[in-house]
Amino acid sequence: MISDVINLSNFHAAFQRVEASEGMAGVDGVAIREFKQNLEINLRTLAFEIQKDCYRPLPLLQFKVAKKDGSPRTLAVPVVRDRVAQAAVLNVIEPVLEAEFEDESFAYRKGRSVKQAAMRIKKLREQGYRYVVEADIDAYFFNINHELLLDKVGYYISDTHLLKLIRMWVKAEIYDGEKVFILEKGIPQGSVVSPILANLFLDDFDEALSERGFKLVRYSDDFIILAKTRSEAEEALEVSERILAFHYLDFDEEDTKITEFEKGFKYLGLFFIKDSILVPFDRPQKEKKILYMPPPFDLERYLAGRIRLERSEIRSNNKNRVGIF
Repeated sequence: MISDVINLSNFHAAFQRVEASEGMAGVDGVAIREFKQNLEINLRTLAFEIQKDCYRPLPLLQFKVAKKDGSPRTLAVPVVRDRVAQAAVLNVIEPVLEAEFEDESFAYRKGRSVKQAAMRIKKLREQGYRYVVEADIDAYFFNINHELLLDKVGYYISDTHLLKLIRMWVKAEIYDGEKVFILEKGIPQGSVVSPILANLFLDDFDEALSERGFKLVRYSDDFIILAKTRSEAEEALEVSERILAFHYLDFDEEDTKITEFEKGFKYLGLFFIKDSILVPFDRPQKEKKILYMPPPFDLERYLAGRIRLERSEIRSNNKNRVGIF
């Protein structure tokens, strides 16, 4: 699989994917347009580093933007170079993992949308599912357990080179403006591979509910479960809570409740009431107002420190070797 990743045509496709996202520069200050100026050299260098197992990602730039309600959302963005590397891997692993995902999952998937999720809800209501468990996972992206996630990745991906790359991106270094730290849990909202990993982590959850006959509609960490009676809805809530606990996750209690179509509920920006689906007349454009952006990162100092650390590790390893004479 690693040979598919380092194929130069795959890297060109990966760059196009990154370019289309129109993201910002990372800690190195290199914007997409600057990376593109020496594209062929940059892509060949990146492919060579991955092939020779000397690729190392830079820290992610962590900053805060405002949600719709004005509260802060923390994002962490890799440098363009690392986003291209992630996209190259994603191009290869996406078909493998996508084939395992359930029909109940709608976020971050090609050919799936909020509209399709709404149509599934409409169809289930017509089949007599009138009660709704509204649920949201508490700080989902920040609480994903790394070892559980990497075990799940390893179940479907056997290539050790790919697993090493994904592990580096999961256990990422983050620059928050004051220090560089390593993520102990959670995955960065801003990394190219994070959406598919987020779906993979909850794939067992989707399967477990489906196998028990519950009707789930999930969009990332925001989901509803539909039931024909209130007692079934209560059971669904209890079962889903147990499954999430197994994954070291909890409900956001403020956003979790049981309701019904007769009373109406809001989901994915739509309002469901009786047999109607209402769309807000004036839906505001998504605007990511930046609340905090860290000061410039001292890349030269960071790289010098990394070189010293690597040399120290090499000397330590050589000392611990047992000679054979």
